[in-house]
Amino acid sequence: MKNLLLSICLLVSFISCGQEHVKTEGNTVTVKEIAPLWPGCESATDHEDCFSKKFLELVKTTYKYPRKENGDFVRGKATIKMHIDEEGVAKIDTIETEEPKIKVALEKMLKELPKMTPGKRAGKSISIKYTIPVQL
Repeated sequence: MKNLLLSICLLVSFISCGQEHVKTEGNTVTVKEIAPLWPGCESATDHEDCFSKKFLELVKTTYKYPRKENGDFVRGKATIKMHIDEEGVAKIDTIETEEPKIKVALEKMLKELPKMTPGKRAGKSISIKYTIPVQL
């Protein structure tokens, strides 16, 4: 009876201490990484696709094209390097572009990024980096 009780206690302790999204096979440990969730993407089947669509929607609705001295719109390419921290807050690392006015306009737009559900690895919140090329 003691052995049965001891076995059950050990089994329960191993199950309760197991990490979420961690798989062990032989000498290989696989840890699943979950991307940050944009608000409104919780019920989506493809979270990464929903994240991309919501980001593009943000660009379409909040990006204000800067103008040149002659009144023409400034267009060009930019690369946004950012990360979503452990709290779900988007932080901009760098914006690379040849047009300084585009950089200023992107900085204003990116202040509108919402707080997200942070990414996770093995059930723990982590910071996840993104590099996003944009053609404006």
